[in-house]
Amino acid sequence: MLSINMEANSEKIQVEKPNTVPLKPVWEAYNDAAQQLLDIVIHSFCEEPTTPSSREKYRLVVSSFLALSQQVFNKDGGVMGIPKDKDFWTVFPDAGWRIVEKVRDDLEKAGAIHFVEGTGKKHIWKDDDGRWQSDGTMSVYELDESLMHLPNFFEAEWVEARRPTVLVGVAEHYLAKKDRQRQGLLKPKVPVSIVKRQFGKSYSDSSKGVTDLNTFWRQHPLGLPRMGNRGKPYAACATRVYHDGRLDSGGRYYGAWTNLESWERLQSTIDGEPIVSIDLNASQPTLFSSLMGMKMCVEGEWTDLYQHIVGRVGWFNTDEDEKAKRAKAKRVTVEVIGTGNPKKAGPAKQTDDDITWGEEAEVREYTLYRDALLDVVPALSLLDGEYLNGAGFISFQEAEMMTATLHNLITKGIPAYPVHDCLMVKESDQEEALSTFRETIRSYIRQHCEMNRRQEVIDILVPVSIESGSREKIRLEGLYS
Repeated sequence: MLSINMEANSEKIQVEKPNTVPLKPVWEAYNDAAQQLLDIVIHSFCEEPTTPSSREKYRLVVSSFLALSQQVFNKDGGVMGIPKDKDFWTVFPDAGWRIVEKVRDDLEKAGAIHFVEGTGKKHIWKDDDGRWQSDGTMSVYELDESLMHLPNFFEAEWVEARRPTVLVGVAEHYLAKKDRQRQGLLKPKVPVSIVKRQFGKSYSDSSKGVTDLNTFWRQHPLGLPRMGNRGKPYAACATRVYHDGRLDSGGRYYGAWTNLESWERLQSTIDGEPIVSIDLNASQPTLFSSLMGMKMCVEGEWTDLYQHIVGRVGWFNTDEDEKAKRAKAKRVTVEVIGTGNPKKAGPAKQTDDDITWGEEAEVREYTLYRDALLDVVPALSLLDGEYLNGAGFISFQEAEMMTATLHNLITKGIPAYPVHDCLMVKESDQEEALSTFRETIRSYIRQHCEMNRRQEVIDILVPVSIESGSREKIRLEGLYS
């Protein structure tokens, strides 16, 4: 059903969205308390299917409902979203819309959930620029507070273990992407059946690679920080997400840990041991230059590429502190690479930071930083908006290097979890993981340059930063051999 609500506005919608936790059938019971809670709910509220395959799917949906209920009760005014759109459930291989509908009906009959009137309809409205916007069709449910009084509700611990292995986003231009992100909408995915048919063995190989990681991670789940009075959650799987309807664009890994703030992730554990985060410094410009067979204009060893850019801006805004200048250098780098436009003349209209470029000299200052960026990283002049950009070629190659690193570490018995250009490992594995990470990248870049006959075969030891929850950040220099 479609209802046009001219009174609706984006401010109202965005206030509601952060409190909505969508049901995703990916969580399993991790400890005895969770298993006991699951059995109580199944036997008290539900009519469990009789066939083994349906029963397993049914229990997965209910366990996911209970795991995510902990998150709902830890949010002020929290609610759960359970879409009625059948397409939403096609990406989850271990459940399906029929099973979800049965669980939903059973929980409603038992009084465990209560439908929020007015949801489940597509509201559309005109924004301040006169463009039509939409808030989607999420059916929203309030959870009955009696759930919190069930035995072991907050003692139960759950593990995310059933995410889909590979998803492929539909083709999307940069401006359309930014517009969708401003609305808080998820990027639509190509149906898995079509992806399998179109890519065949390439899809199977990618999916198997993720499955192998998930299998190993299940033996060493990532213990996420406990939030509020909820049980400690764990993660043991990821989804590899490609872009633009192709398997050589994007390809980064996403799991329960990727949306956490960096300080939250640093509170995680592996096998009960604190973790460290090994992060590539200025990953995308550094890797793109190397893959193109072009060195950056840095002398000797370096740790912070952005300071080299600031150093070339010179006279402009000399009264600004170095931190503010560095933030501007990084912002220009992100936007140029993100758009694939080396001639970008001005800043994006809406950003998540508080950078101001001034009113009269706005474009002039921006172009000074852009020109300084191209002086330091001349390979960025090769960028384009179709493929050679951050979301396409660069993210894919970055993810391929990460994939090789993760699998190399498995052969050494080291569990590691990826966050785009960052690797999380146990403190005791830091040195071995650091060496493997840098050497894998070094070898990958050399082979790429040789195979693609670049003007120079780049031999680089990439600069990295190491962080933990108990000590200051350590920066290690990069260098060309």
